[in-house]
Amino acid sequence: MIMFGTNHYVPILRWKQAERLALHRLRSDDKARMTPVIEIPPKSFFPKKRVEATERKSATESLLVNELAPDPGSVLRRHAKEILRFWGNSPFFLELAYLEGAVPAINGSVHPLTYLSDLGRSYRLKLVPVTGLDRPVRYQTAVATAVRTDRNGLCLRVSPSELLEVNLPRRLEQFLDGLGVKASDLDLLVDYGVFDPDAPRIRELLLRVPQLRKWRSLILARGAFPKDLQNFEPGAHRIGRSDWTSWKDELRQRGRQRWPSFSDYTIQYGRYVEPVDNANPSASIRYTLDEEWLIMRGEGIFNEDGPGRAQWNANAMLLMERDEFYGEAFSDGDTYIAEMSRKPKDHGSPMTWIRAGLNHHMSVVSRQIGAL
Repeated sequence: MIMFGTNHYVPILRWKQAERLALHRLRSDDKARMTPVIEIPPKSFFPKKRVEATERKSATESLLVNELAPDPGSVLRRHAKEILRFWGNSPFFLELAYLEGAVPAINGSVHPLTYLSDLGRSYRLKLVPVTGLDRPVRYQTAVATAVRTDRNGLCLRVSPSELLEVNLPRRLEQFLDGLGVKASDLDLLVDYGVFDPDAPRIRELLLRVPQLRKWRSLILARGAFPKDLQNFEPGAHRIGRSDWTSWKDELRQRGRQRWPSFSDYTIQYGRYVEPVDNANPSASIRYTLDEEWLIMRGEGIFNEDGPGRAQWNANAMLLMERDEFYGEAFSDGDTYIAEMSRKPKDHGSPMTWIRAGLNHHMSVVSRQIGAL
């Protein structure tokens, strides 16, 4: 179903509100050049915490009380409807690895992937399941069922260390036989996770990929954005987009070798880490440039006697004055930055500013890919 080359972008997105809205608000031509990996995080299945005051405590000293966990089937139905609403019927890769062991079977027996695949079928979603070589048997069984029923193929996600294993050809052969598929039915996603300058070069890894030219699509993912911004003082900072620049530099030297599509973790960390509860996020803007990220770093918005959320508006004004600003018509994210620079009483939230940064980033990368 999916077949693309170096002129295509594969952003890896944790399916949260900022990611959903950023994806939805992309221009249609930018969307046409990308197929996202949608990762469903487990937190949406956990009990929500509500504040409960007691007779002995004031409102500021209230207790956090866990509510009952939501029905997992209802959560999956919500996610399916959100994918339809925010991405539509275009192809996407679905990754449920983080739910394994964290979310129970639906109605006591149905694997979450099977349940979501059934929902996707009824909504006519073009869902391509993601799996790995070492997923549990029940996960692989659910993948096999989805592949056999939907005939959309699947995405195999492997790490560089797995590609370097001596017995990889045999493991791949057993994997393909076990699912009853061929390499031409699969999209191979080589995922470095967090960018490491000392990791094997792309060219070296590709030499270890069996049947290199037979895979339906070949994708390489890395994430160079830092885990957080705690090591940055308030002010403007630059971080190299090493995941993009190294992929582009090696692309120029590839010769006739098949080259993977570019994939990244956008402006998020390349390893899944759930934010802590009751955090004090900084009023910062993450802004993607051609080969760098520009960080407009603010203080924590809950700092005592600090400037609070108004820092976002101030940073937006400073960003618009810089030559690096792409212009408010470049993307929905840029429009938001420009509008907030003119709204001193409306400061936005951590979600809206991440949404703006994500939307701008995916727009930049899509057009960089389109210009290759």
